[in-house]
Amino acid sequence: MAHPDWEKYRDSLVKEVKSYEIAKAAFAEEKSKFESDRKSEEWDREGLRGKLRTAEELLSKECEEYKRICEKDNQRSYATCNKITELEGKVAELTGKVEDSQATKKIAEADLAEVKAQPS
Repeated sequence: MAHPDWEKYRDSLVKEVKSYEIAKAAFAEEKSKFESDRKSEEWDREGLRGKLRTAEELLSKECEEYKRICEKDNQRSYATCNKITELEGKVAELTGKVEDSQATKKIAEADLAEVKAQPS
């Protein structure tokens, strides 16, 4: 027959082994959950990085489009400004011709009035 202390010791060891197995299983489960969460976080980070890259590319394209549109608008504005300057010059030229014509007309009218006023 076995010694009672040995049986208690054996029972104690069996309890410790069971406790160890339970702790080991709990640790494996926690480790698995941790790894799963870590991978999920990595995927989330990669997803966010992808979204950030996409947003940066879109912003870059929009910036280029904005610059292109501004350049086109600047060219139109410059052409419009040149046309306005050209037309202002023509207006000034025509105004001068009208004034000259009016002065010539007044002189002609004065000469005509003088001729009419002379006794024949």
